[in-house]
This record gives sequence, structure tokens and C-alpha cells, in this order.
Amino acid sequence: MSSQLMNLSKELKEARKRSGMTQAVLAKRSGISRTALGSIEKGKTNMSIETFIGLLDALGMTLKIVKKPVERGRVEGRFPNFEELRKMRLAGEI
Repeated sequence: MSSQLMNLSKELKEARKRSGMTQAVLAKRSGISRTALGSIEKGKTNMSIETFIGLLDALGMTLKIVKKPVERGRVEGRFPNFEELRKMRLAGEI
């Protein structure tokens, strides 16, 4: 499992604990089994986006999508050349 998914699993577990919910309560509120929730929190299994949103709803959280800057990796709708890439790297943009 990727480190991003592991971090997400950890964040969900910490949010559950902060809310004072047990795994059984969160699982019931989000419509999954306690066993499935345990596997998700341990990073042993992937979850569907539907399950993820259900967990967020049950935790009273929302999903915020952070868009990457349009400029990152592109210059005026095209791929940058080597000089443009060098400048972007020096500016910390990539």
C-alpha cells in the first residue's frame, strides 16, 4: 500500500479517536462492518470512494480537493522545455 494510503488510514483512525467513537459505532454509522473498518485503519485494505465518503460523513468531516497549480509541469498549455524546467526547479515549483 502506498504511503499516501497509509497516511489516510492513520488520519481516519485519529479522527475517529478524537470524535470519541469506537470502531463499532463508526462502522455502523458509515454502513460498513467493524472488521472492514479495522482493516482500513490498519492500512491492510483499500476502500472505495463511496466508503471513504461514508466514513467522512459519519465523522462529520468533508473532503477538500486541493488543485495543483496550473503552471506546475506545463507552460502555456504545453510541456516545458529543459530551460523552463530548470527555472521551475530553481523556483521550487517542481
